[in-house]
Amino acid sequence: MPSRLGPWSISRRRSWPLALLCAVQGCERFAFLAMLPLFVPYAQERHAMSVPTALMVVAILQALSYLAGLPGGWLADRRLGARASTMLGALLLALSYVLLAINLSSLFWPALGLMVLGHSVFRPGLHVLIAHATGNDEHARERGFLWHYLAANLGYAAGALFGEWAHATRGWATLFCGSAVASWLSAILLGLGLSRLQLDGSEPDATGAAQPTAQPHSNMAAVWLICSVAVVFWLTTQQAGSSLAVFATTNTQQHITLSSRSMHLGPGHFAALHGWMVIVLLPVFLHLHGRQQEHRVPMASLLIWGYVATTAAFAVMTTASLLGSDSSRVSSAWLIGCYLLLSIAEILLAPLGMSLVTRLAPRDKAARAVGLWFASSAVGNGLAALLALGWDRWPHHRYFAVLALVSLAAAAALYRRRPALG
Repeated sequence: MPSRLGPWSISRRRSWPLALLCAVQGCERFAFLAMLPLFVPYAQERHAMSVPTALMVVAILQALSYLAGLPGGWLADRRLGARASTMLGALLLALSYVLLAINLSSLFWPALGLMVLGHSVFRPGLHVLIAHATGNDEHARERGFLWHYLAANLGYAAGALFGEWAHATRGWATLFCGSAVASWLSAILLGLGLSRLQLDGSEPDATGAAQPTAQPHSNMAAVWLICSVAVVFWLTTQQAGSSLAVFATTNTQQHITLSSRSMHLGPGHFAALHGWMVIVLLPVFLHLHGRQQEHRVPMASLLIWGYVATTAAFAVMTTASLLGSDSSRVSSAWLIGCYLLLSIAEILLAPLGMSLVTRLAPRDKAARAVGLWFASSAVGNGLAALLALGWDRWPHHRYFAVLALVSLAAAAALYRRRPALG
């Protein structure tokens, strides 16, 4: 009888490849987030862009990086294989940061183009590797993607801090050199670990047509459903940097008293609080997830609860807006409660949604399924931009009520199809 795994474990044979891939993801997020928050002032200072133009460029950059995951996933499935795809993506990303560090106007657009290409093959390949590194056990795969998400968030937080330090003390060249070093490190880690990944069977064959596709739970229709509904998740996630940030500035009391000390809370503090909530809650969820091996909650139910938590988060904001009206301020507790619910929803929907997508997809279409998941992010970002046009035209409570209703509709859509989701 196999021994029972502890709540934090994967398996000794699988833990080393998973740790390697988590480190690779952490390095990539570190590199990208060191640059992203400061892209607008960089474009202003070094390339004479106006703020609206720079904002448009960074929005298009992110949208193309996600949408390009579809052809990138096809390339990983049919030509390169997941390992080569991930390695190529890491090298292209490193080269893009090197070109930005050189700081020539003629290299600016080629650098952004290489960044889009790098993400297009890196993301699908890496997520397929993680799925195969954790084996066929569904519970181990879910834990693997939770660990991966924790590594990504730690890289996110560390990269943002590094970017602020590098820009303030050393300048733009140091910032981009740091991003390049982190990307080179991810490529080096992959290079050193490729043989071990192959021995552990974590690399699917690049010629997917030769693979049998009749696997248990292989259902591209279900993958399409999950990715279509995920548009709502990405739409609501984007509110942290848009409507919720504006609400924090104009409609939230910006001082909180703790132990007789008054503290100022601005929109940046609320955004950072949201990030740290995710980082703190992820280990807690990992522990709880590991303890429920015998009485597992179906994955579809966890996703449904994620959308229910999102519904509750924006119901909280709807109530706060009704109580305070659009011209007055309410307690910061409303916004903190909203961010807490959104953090819970993010943990349930982002890593576990990706885990389910890789499990349901046929083996020869796994990278394309991952690309579809990221394409839903681009659509969600676009819808968030369109919805933002209604912020000044609608009462705040109506704006947040729309988000609550679409989240509830997403939960209902998954509830109706939960038997097909396994």
